[in-house]
Amino acid sequence: MKKIIALVKGDGSAPEMMEQATKIAIKAAEKNNIGIEFVETPMGWNAYEKYGDTLPEESLRKATELNILFFGGIGDPEIDKTIGKNHPEMLPESRCLLRIRKEWGLLLNFRPMIFYPQLKHLAKIRPDLIPDDRIIRQIFVRFLLEDSYFGNIDLRDFIPETTRTNLNIKLKKDITGEETIVSDIAYYRKDTIEKYLRAAFRYARQTNLPLISIDKANVIARYVLWRKTCERMGKDVFPDVELRHIYVDAGNMLLFNPARLNGVIVCGNEHGDILSDGAAEAVGSLGMMCSSAINPDTNQAMFESGAGTAPTLAGQDKANPIGRILTAAMMLRHIGAEKGASAIENSVFKILSEGCRTADIASSKGSGLNMYEYVVTTSHMGDLILENLDL
Repeated sequence: MKKIIALVKGDGSAPEMMEQATKIAIKAAEKNNIGIEFVETPMGWNAYEKYGDTLPEESLRKATELNILFFGGIGDPEIDKTIGKNHPEMLPESRCLLRIRKEWGLLLNFRPMIFYPQLKHLAKIRPDLIPDDRIIRQIFVRFLLEDSYFGNIDLRDFIPETTRTNLNIKLKKDITGEETIVSDIAYYRKDTIEKYLRAAFRYARQTNLPLISIDKANVIARYVLWRKTCERMGKDVFPDVELRHIYVDAGNMLLFNPARLNGVIVCGNEHGDILSDGAAEAVGSLGMMCSSAINPDTNQAMFESGAGTAPTLAGQDKANPIGRILTAAMMLRHIGAEKGASAIENSVFKILSEGCRTADIASSKGSGLNMYEYVVTTSHMGDLILENLDL
C-alpha cells in the first residue's frame, strides 16, 4: 500500500528536524507494509522568499487534495518584525494555520503529554509529584475552532456595521495600536461542542481514562453552555466514562501536580492553547511536544508538533527533533500503521531512558551533565531513534 502525504518542511530549524522525522516515518511505516511518499507543499516565510506568499495557493490546493499534511512549523520573530510589519496579512500563523484549520474543519487537536517515571528528572516540577509506579498521561484535546480565535471572522457579517464601528471589531491585521477600544467576539455553537465532546468521550472510553473538562463556567457564558452540554452527554451517552470538571485557573495550578490531570482533557481553543504549552514545558521541553489536528467527519488531518521553529538554532544541528518524530508516530497511527507508530514511540523511550539528550532536555545546563547523560545533535538523535526501530 502506498500513502502520499503533503509536507511542509517549515522555517528556522524545522527543516533539520523534519528531515529526521520523515526518514523515520518512512522506515517505520514499512512495518505495516505501507510505503510513504512525501510531496512538498511549501508554506511559511521560506515560501514567501520564492513565491511571494506565505501560503501559496498551489501548496494549499495540493495539501487539500491529499487530505493529510505533515507540518514542520512556520514563523520567525525577526522576519515578523520586518516583512511581517509591512505585510501583516502574510504573518504565517494567522495566514496558514488558522486558514487550514478553518477550511479543513480541524476541530480536534490532540496534544498528549506523557510523564514517565524513568524520565522524571526531565520534568520542570518536583520529582516526588510524579508517581514511581505508573505513567501519567495528559491527553489534551483542544477545541480548535470557534472561540475567540475565529469570532471576528466568523460572525462579522452578522453584526450591524454601526455596532462593529462602535465596538471596534476588527481583524488582527487591521489594528494600528492607536485604538481606544478593541473588541473580540468569542463564541461556541452547541452542535460543534457536541461533535467535539462525542469524539473526546469516545477516546476517553478507548483509553480507559477519565474525561477532564476545563472551563470557566463560573464567569463566562459560553462555558456555561459547554459545561451543561458536557454533563448531558456524559449522563445520557457515556455514563461509563468518569467525568470531572475543573475551572481553567485551577487547571493551570494542577500543571504542577500532573497526577491530578491524568486523563483526556477537553478545553476550549484559547484555554487549550495556553494550558497545553504549559504542560509541555512541565514535561521537560516544548521540543518534546507532538500534536495532531483532525476533522472527525472527513478524517482530514494535519500533524504539527507545536514545538516551534527555533530560528536561533537554524543550521546548527542542535534543535530537538523528538516532538516532530513523535508527531510522525501520531500520523502513522492515523493512516493505520499501528506497528510503525508503536516502534517509534518505543524507540524514543529507549533512547531517552539510556540518557541520550539534545541540549534542551539535558538535566544540568552550564554545570555539567549527570553521569548517565550525553548530549547529541539533531541528526544524531534521529539516527539513534531510526536504528532502534526494530528493537
